[in-house]
Amino acid sequence: MAAQKVISDTYAPVTGAAARPLKACERDGSVRSGLDAADVLLLMGFLWRVGPGGEGLAQARRIMELAIDGFRP
Repeated sequence: MAAQKVISDTYAPVTGAAARPLKACERDGSVRSGLDAADVLLLMGFLWRVGPGGEGLAQARRIMELAIDGFRP
């Protein structure tokens, strides 16, 4: 329960901090408009779970392909 409290207490400041560079990138046209920082952080969350080395890099590439291309054939 203590870990969940820390997560709950820090979630808003972290998403707020992530939103600032997203908004800057939106203004300069390097990312599309309307991205939600919480959504981006959730998508990026897999990076913390990917192992090191070539195997982890291969897994990260597969997951990013899935995120970008979805489940299209």
